[in-house]
Amino acid sequence: MKIWRCVVIGLLIVMVAGCAINNKTFLNRNENFIEGQKLIEQGQFEIGLEKIQLAAREQPEDKEIRAVVMRLSDEIAMKLMFFAENNRFSGDLASAEKGYQRILNMFPANERAKEGLELIRLDRRHIAIVETAKQHLTRNNVAEAETIVRAVLQENPQQMQARQLIEQINAMMTRPEVTDLALESAFKKNVSMEFKDTDLRSVFEIMSRTAGINFVFDKDIRQETKVSIFVRKNTIEDILKLLLTTNQLAYKVLNNNTLLIYPNTPAKLKDYQELVVKSFQIAHTDVKQMVAMVRGIVKAKDIYVNEQLNLFVMRDTLEAIRLTERLVTLNDLAEPEVILDVAILEISRSDSFLLGPNFPQSLQYSWAGAVVPPTAVTGALISQFGFEGLKSFGMTNQAQIDFMQNLSTGDILANPRIRVSNREKAKIHIGEKRPFFTANVQPGINSVVTSTPTFVDLGVKLDVEPRIGLNNDVTMKVTLEVSTRISDIGGPSGAIAPLIGTRNAETILTLKDGETQVLAGLVDNRDTKSIKGLAGLLNIPGLDRLTSNQKVERAKSEIVLLITPRIVRNLPRPTNMENEYHFGTASEAGKLPVKIQRTATQSLAIAPAASGAGSMRGAAANPFAAAAEQPPADVPNPFANAANVPPSLTLQGPGNVGLDKEFSVNLRLVGAKPTVNSDVQLSYESSALELLDGGPKSGSRTLKLGQDQVLGMATQLRFKVITTSPGSTEISVQNATGENIETGESVEVTLPTPITVTIK
Repeated sequence: MKIWRCVVIGLLIVMVAGCAINNKTFLNRNENFIEGQKLIEQGQFEIGLEKIQLAAREQPEDKEIRAVVMRLSDEIAMKLMFFAENNRFSGDLASAEKGYQRILNMFPANERAKEGLELIRLDRRHIAIVETAKQHLTRNNVAEAETIVRAVLQENPQQMQARQLIEQINAMMTRPEVTDLALESAFKKNVSMEFKDTDLRSVFEIMSRTAGINFVFDKDIRQETKVSIFVRKNTIEDILKLLLTTNQLAYKVLNNNTLLIYPNTPAKLKDYQELVVKSFQIAHTDVKQMVAMVRGIVKAKDIYVNEQLNLFVMRDTLEAIRLTERLVTLNDLAEPEVILDVAILEISRSDSFLLGPNFPQSLQYSWAGAVVPPTAVTGALISQFGFEGLKSFGMTNQAQIDFMQNLSTGDILANPRIRVSNREKAKIHIGEKRPFFTANVQPGINSVVTSTPTFVDLGVKLDVEPRIGLNNDVTMKVTLEVSTRISDIGGPSGAIAPLIGTRNAETILTLKDGETQVLAGLVDNRDTKSIKGLAGLLNIPGLDRLTSNQKVERAKSEIVLLITPRIVRNLPRPTNMENEYHFGTASEAGKLPVKIQRTATQSLAIAPAASGAGSMRGAAANPFAAAAEQPPADVPNPFANAANVPPSLTLQGPGNVGLDKEFSVNLRLVGAKPTVNSDVQLSYESSALELLDGGPKSGSRTLKLGQDQVLGMATQLRFKVITTSPGSTEISVQNATGENIETGESVEVTLPTPITVTIK
């Protein structure tokens, strides 16, 4: 015994020593490793990482140190990258550059940090370009600023300063599609022009002399085409576009003061129209859908699609390219995303109790066998009662009283958070996969039975499909299913299948961002009661409670779902300038609109010449005139500003009329304000002419002209020649007075030149 005791004591000593050695080894781990972890926790990433790497070099075979080095390196890089990118997105480029450089100092091969530094350089260049655009904007050079900013947005659509400036420019521009095809200052010169049945060549000659612009004509242009146009104080650009459009012509800019004019036909457009090739990188939308939209709206000439890179290359005019840029910018947007904060609470309560006496409820006996009664007394007792053939008799010899109650509660809380894109389905399953087996019997001499497991999902299954609206509301289709295993059902060949109870709810609801909706009422309430006791006594009132055993089981469970949508990203609401803008014409997408500036009312009245023929005043010798400069003082200027010249009357009529013929005379009040009325005394020879207005034939007539008068600012008088002999007669205005009805002041009215009518 002493020997065994010595052996046991020796083993104990060895074990304690081994534990002490192991404990000492555990406590004396690499000091650099421990210190490096502490420094990293304190935010001293460089020193801490250097300490851990030193520990890895000291113990190169320690797998734990190597794993920690790799894990902490990734964590440090991701944390520093997060801060650097946040600074870059917020516009703090200096701090972002320091952050990227700090990453490269620790991890020289980090590609994301290198890319971040390149993006910072690009951002600084873009900021300098945007500042140049702002200077153009301060000089009211909106078109040039718009061109510069759009070039920046093509390289970086998310450039913050450029996006802010383009919104300001779009609000200022009346035609945001203006390209760089316009000429310089001479093309913006204001002129007033009157051309009546004039050769196209003469019109362009006058425009060239007036504005100093050179025109080169294609050989197929018909320069003898007649042109009529009456425009006052508009730019040569607008007048030229109006002339070209109405005569099916187009132009091409050769230099800052020279245009090439050619017929606007498909063949000539192919020869002269400049085309541009540009590639569009699509970030979020399917490139096929984008190309289908461009083909349908812009009618692009040539498009090549690269599905692998999700881009398309387009060849078309500059105007069509600019229009495609706007379409791509408006439609290539990231899908909205929402975080669904879900809380699923399963509440279960159970209450079971067993109460009452449990008496013997069975008697066992047997008539077969040669069973000898256990004692002589028992045999004599059986014989005495006349049951001599009874070989065996048994009965429970104890009674039991139960007074047990069991209460149980259970709460299961699951709080998953899932991020899902717009119109995509998010699925959440909290529970288990329970197998049940299907038996397959292969007939034959030796039957082979195989069983195949099939798994059934049990627990809580939640399917949510959100639709995010522009007003930050989320419409969700929610499907909730709760399934539990109740029992097992046996099948043929020993197969067992579970009996599953399910509760389902499906609804569509709309919530605001951050609003919580509670879905409750999925209740499973079970109440079972069983009573057992002595037959006969169980149904006697008063004795049933004393002689029966009652078992009551109550179980209740409820599922409560709380769902809160939190919108992470939504579609930006476009402005009016982005929603609706100029498209061009059906034949030419992106073509600028043809329009002229508003001209004062009645400012281009046609006045008769001194000879009485209906022609432009001051233009009898020349069939066309261009009023780019003020005429001499002795020549009346019909294009003078109406606000500085007193109103005048114009009288127009034919020079020659046949005997017994009717003719018309037009009387017009020109250059008068809307508040001025004029009384006009018209005179004619009653012996030669008859005024066909139903009034007196006295040879004079008083007419009231004005914006609020019945006749308005102009009237037409019908005359008939009643004389029987040829000759000449005169129609004139003898007197005209004007009055400003607002101020009551009298206004001077210039009388027109009388009309001489020759009767033949």
